Amino acid sequence: MKKVLLLTDFSKNATNAIRYAMQFFESKTCTFYIMYVHKVSGYVTDDLLMSPKNSIHDSITKKPQEKLDALIEKLKNDTKTQDYHFETIIDFDVFTDAINQVVQKFSIDFVVMGSNGASNVKEVIFGSNTINVVEKVKCKTIVVPSNYSFSPVKEFLVSLNTDDSFSSHLLEHIIDFIEDFKLKLHILRISSENDACNISLQDKESIALLDSKYHLVEGVPIDYAVSSYIQTNPIDITAFITQDKSFLKRLFSASPSKELTSRMKLPLLVLHCH
Repeated sequence: MKKVLLLTDFSKNATNAIRYAMQFFESKTCTFYIMYVHKVSGYVTDDLLMSPKNSIHDSITKKPQEKLDALIEKLKNDTKTQDYHFETIIDFDVFTDAINQVVQKFSIDFVVMGSNGASNVKEVIFGSNTINVVEKVKCKTIVVPSNYSFSPVKEFLVSLNTDDSFSSHLLEHIIDFIEDFKLKLHILRISSENDACNISLQDKESIALLDSKYHLVEGVPIDYAVSSYIQTNPIDITAFITQDKSFLKRLFSASPSKELTSRMKLPLLVLHCH
């Protein structure tokens, strides 16, 4: 059984990501934990005064719980033929702390969320919540682009920068994912021109037992290489590897989301391989 944490703020973007998850995991037996994290600033005095007989906790959670219950009823109706079970969670903690607690408590296999970028600002593809989850939640996470419509997932692209290596942990993640969901693996390696031969030999030794399509690009920015590859190959989901500290350096560089933006035309699987 898969245990999947679905994050929602009841926005169109979050609901779209949940719909994607319903289809992505359709061949699996799943328990979906649908979680809403209440911001402290979201407490409204009027909400507390409306029902003085109830506890403060009940007063604060009433509206989001009603929304979660309505969402689950709809999901149950839409997925009657699937082996799905649903649970709801409302928390008041720091966003990523709340997620990490649930991941640990329920042994979550995947987190699924929308990209939550500001739709009216083209450059802001990843909102702060998404960046925080990518950075701080050590669980496989699927980030679904705004307005992305599901299509069958068959082709999986793993792109590796010069600093990324095929650790045993990373290979284990990749093998589990492609075998579990019966995917064709594509590997895109970006290298410096003076190290291309060595890195290619090391890669091919590491993936010798995998049925994969390997492509080496020399001296090209990774965002450009990924974007070009996606345009010329039938990719359905991409991977982002957070393998070392260079990840944060790249993520929060002069163009904070540039490397991630190139992949966000498609759902993105975030893998933590420290």
